Amino acid sequence: DININHLHSFKGGLKLKHHKNDSLQNGLSRLQTAEKLVISLRINRGNIATPIVNIGDQVLKGQLIAQPDSQNGSFIHASSSGVVSAIEQRATASPDADVATTIEISTDGKDQWINTVLDKPLSQEQLMALTAQEVITAIHKSGLVGLGGAGFPTHLKYTSKINDINTLIINAAECEPYISCDEQLMIDYPDDIIEGILLMLKASAAKKAVFALEDQVGGIKSTIEKKLKIRNITNIIVVKVPTIYPAGGEKQLIKVLTGNEVPSAGLPLDLGIIVQNVGTVKALFDYIAHGKPLIERIITVAGDSIGKAQNFIVPIGTPIKHLLDNSECNYDSLHRLIIGGPMMGYAMPNAEIAVDKTTNCVLALTAENTKQHGAELPCIRCGECVNVCPAQLLPQQLHWYIKGGNLEKARQHHLYDCIECGACAWVCPSQIRLVDFYRYAKSELKYLDYKRIKSDEAQIRHEQREQRLLKLKQERAAKRKRTRRRTSDPNKMKKDLQATLDRVKKTKIDKQNKESEGQNDVQS
Repeated sequence: DININHLHSFKGGLKLKHHKNDSLQNGLSRLQTAEKLVISLRINRGNIATPIVNIGDQVLKGQLIAQPDSQNGSFIHASSSGVVSAIEQRATASPDADVATTIEISTDGKDQWINTVLDKPLSQEQLMALTAQEVITAIHKSGLVGLGGAGFPTHLKYTSKINDINTLIINAAECEPYISCDEQLMIDYPDDIIEGILLMLKASAAKKAVFALEDQVGGIKSTIEKKLKIRNITNIIVVKVPTIYPAGGEKQLIKVLTGNEVPSAGLPLDLGIIVQNVGTVKALFDYIAHGKPLIERIITVAGDSIGKAQNFIVPIGTPIKHLLDNSECNYDSLHRLIIGGPMMGYAMPNAEIAVDKTTNCVLALTAENTKQHGAELPCIRCGECVNVCPAQLLPQQLHWYIKGGNLEKARQHHLYDCIECGACAWVCPSQIRLVDFYRYAKSELKYLDYKRIKSDEAQIRHEQREQRLLKLKQERAAKRKRTRRRTSDPNKMKKDLQATLDRVKKTKIDKQNKESEGQNDVQS
């Protein structure tokens, strides 16, 4: 149960400067489509979609160009009309700029939609007439993923429900500095968001939805509550949560609203809760009401090297440089490009990399704001990282195990519960880049687990082969034994041989008789 007058708190967290006003005061603009779009086929956790178009194919805006190769994947659509000019491996806007298969579209400037887009959006009555299964199917077909940054395929939350869902939480707590895309979305599209929430309530069969936003976002709460009151919608409540980083983390937000904790290595589904980013809600409405799949999203462009910080509606696959060019970027002062916020974001090697579905912010920072204040020093075991860790971990102990190569110990100390928020590194007086250690350990453990699985599979195949060879050996031995028994008695062996010769002779005579009868029939 959620008592909006008595919220809870999570351990740790930080109070950070927001740096959001610059982008919000310039409003929302639709970015002009770039000459070339590079659309990544990499989905969350390494799942790759399979291209269904070829180089030279003409595609329309919203056309399906790649489909998932497993249930954990997501559909990919063309962000604009044009010609497929390349299908190749390129660096993507993911951690470490991982290389993945991409589809390059040379746009034709027409931005022509595929004919499945509706000329007239569905009415409220038509939306409410949809069944839960129709909404879930739409979630999958639209290519929806979590737009808060994780990129988890949205349909999996509705097709793998562990418990009956009681509560739907709409996460609009945009707690990281600079990022204002969700706040801009709520300012410009409150009605669409409400419709999207109602659709997700139907898909989840939840009894209520909680719209959670930060207490520093101004009049958005009153605007949405007024619209809910006009339509007499009582199963959606709007709640302001304290602006403490990382209150927008899934597990932290659940703790603040309900007082319950998601189990270690568990999911909100274990508590009968589904958490959806507000941008994902709006994208679902766009697909069901207008027939528009997830091919664009709002992205914040900000940072000290940006002359005009702003939020843009950006086609998926747009090169970062195109965003910078339209934001009055000072390339001379640009030192580092970051996808995401300053706490959880990751650096990009160049501006030619294209944004993907999970890109919520592009930060262009100067050298002054990215330099490390002092050299990295040994850990002094001060415990400051423990005090701010929202996952209630022991960051210094994890660092100790990882640095010593004892990765399994780090796993046992709940390494995978780390949300990589960066709070520990932020307060570390020794300037240790703790999150880098945790990311390294997770990737290394993933690789070791993969090797262990392959080794186990090879062991099983070896054991199965040994069993087959043993069975064959036993069968051959049994056959030899039967042969020896028959040949041990000369009279019996002679009798068996004569019986075989008699059968051959009889077969030969029968064949001659049949041939003779056939010739007589022909002559007659």
